[in-house]
Parts: sequence; C-alpha cells; structure tokens
Amino acid sequence: MSVYAPLLGNLWRTLESYSLDPGQVIDQSLFRPGNDSAYVERVSFAEYDAALAHAASLINDPTVGIRSAQYLHPSHLGAFGHAWLASACLRTALLRASRFHRMFNEQIDMQVEELSDRVRVTYRMLRQPTHPNLMGDALLASLLQLCRMNFGMDLEPVEVRLKRPLPPDPSPWFEYFGVKVQFEQPENSLAISARDADTPLTGSNSELVTVHEDVIRRHLMKLDRNSVLNRSRLGIMEQLPSGRVTQDTLADVLNMSKRTLHRKLRENDETFRSLLAQVRMDLAKRYISDDDYSFTEIAFLLGYTDSSAFSRAFRSWFGHSPTQARERNRAA
Repeated sequence: MSVYAPLLGNLWRTLESYSLDPGQVIDQSLFRPGNDSAYVERVSFAEYDAALAHAASLINDPTVGIRSAQYLHPSHLGAFGHAWLASACLRTALLRASRFHRMFNEQIDMQVEELSDRVRVTYRMLRQPTHPNLMGDALLASLLQLCRMNFGMDLEPVEVRLKRPLPPDPSPWFEYFGVKVQFEQPENSLAISARDADTPLTGSNSELVTVHEDVIRRHLMKLDRNSVLNRSRLGIMEQLPSGRVTQDTLADVLNMSKRTLHRKLRENDETFRSLLAQVRMDLAKRYISDDDYSFTEIAFLLGYTDSSAFSRAFRSWFGHSPTQARERNRAA
C-alpha cells in the first residue's frame, strides 16, 4: 500500500513553517521540491508514516495536524487538485474525492453521506499510523482547507467530529474549524450544510474536470495494474454495451476459469454481482451529469435492455430518479 509522493510537499512546507530543515526529515530519494530527477510517483505507507513520525518528534506541537492544512496546495494533489478547483459545487467535489481518494493514500477509506440538511465526509484508517491523532486532524483540516479554496475562507462546517482525546486547550481546533469540535468520537468526520454544498462555484469548468479525471483514472489503473478487482472492473466496463456481461464472459476476458475468478473476488470480499453494480453506479453518475447522453443511451451503455430497467436500477441505487439527478446537476 502506498501514498502519493507529492503529498510530502505539504509536509515540507509545514516543516519550513517551524524553521526546521525538511531535508533532514524527508529522504532525498522520496521528495525534493522542483527536482524532477528526484521525483517518484508513490512512496510506501511505511516511508510516509516514518517521515510524519520524525517530523512530529521534532515539532512537538499538538496542533501540527491542523496547522499543516494551511500549507496545503492543490499541486500536492496532482491532477485531482486541478479537478477539485474546477468542480461545479462542493457536493460534486466531495463525491469526486470519494471516488478517487485511493490516489493519495491507499490506507485511508473516505465515505460521503448525503443527508437532507448536510453532506458528511467520514475518514477511516485501514492501517493505524504512528500518530493517529495527527493524521486525523490533518485529514479533516485539509479537507476543509480545500473546500475553503473553492467556496471562500469564510466557509464553516456544521459539524466536526474527531477520534482524538480532548486536548488540554481545544481553542486552536475551535478557531480553525469555526465550530465547537466534538472530541473522543467514534469517527473522524466533517459535515457542511446542503446549502453550502450546492452553491455554484465561480471556478467551475466541466472540460477541465474531464481532462483531469482521465489523468487520475490512468494513474489508478497503473497503480492497480496487477489487481484482479481493477482488471475485473475494466473487463465489465468493456462488455457492458454488449448487454452480455456475465461471470463466464468476464472469466474468459481475464483468461481464468469461472471458479478461479470467483475465488479471487471472494478473497477481496467481492462478488461478480457486487462489482457489476459498482461499475454501473459509477458510470451512471458520470453519464447522468452529461446532457449529451439521453437516458436511452445511458441504459444501452450500462447493458440494460431499455431505459425503464435503467431507471428502476438508478432509483434503487440513489433513492431518486435519473430525471431528478439530472435536474439537480443542472441546478448546480
């Protein structure tokens, strides 16, 4: 499992803000700003975690996680940073982040929950870092910083929950987030109001988003080139328009027996049906946001025999019809 190497640029700038030499903390083989010859695309989670732990030992500041967010730059996020800035609204930006978060840290799971009055983002650490409090602070503070870059620095969340213990002086957290942070919670989560989430953003540019999303997808495909799950998803995507995608045809595409495919998917807590639903849902969200695709065309591209079957599936996935989803996108 790995981490996107340019994220070390954020750590570099944070160390400089404490008047520390980042070169003494971040190995030259991992990252050097502006030095393409030293550039690597990804570092192992262990290497990234070790750099954070070394920095934390030198800084010895309990607020370093929220302070680091102030030095986050979109360039630290590669193509996603540019796609984020070009998003139509924060809701679409957050949903985009939930799809592509593995690009940055494969040991972090990000879930977006769309409620009637708010949009909540929850982070879960799949592998415990050396300093979970630091990372929890940094994840939520960085997310809010990104939202403020798009929306405006006056944006305040409606809710912030942190797993970390209550610090002796919680005022820096209250001051940064703008609300009374809830400590000692079962999760690290942040919510913004539905009104703020759906406010149109002045930097919106759908063409730029499409370009950068393609870059991100290629990055993830390269990352997962040996993953049976990714190969299966790609195989399903290629076969969907034919309307004949089955576990047998997918096994043939992957050059393995149906039994071997079933076993490999089961080892990853997946089934053919679950992967098929995931691929269809992801593509449906992408197609529905593009007015160039009619509902009949989308149904065909997803392997359905007619638009009514697609509409029923869409409603079961998202709780509303394709028409309602398209109207929401147009309003945004």
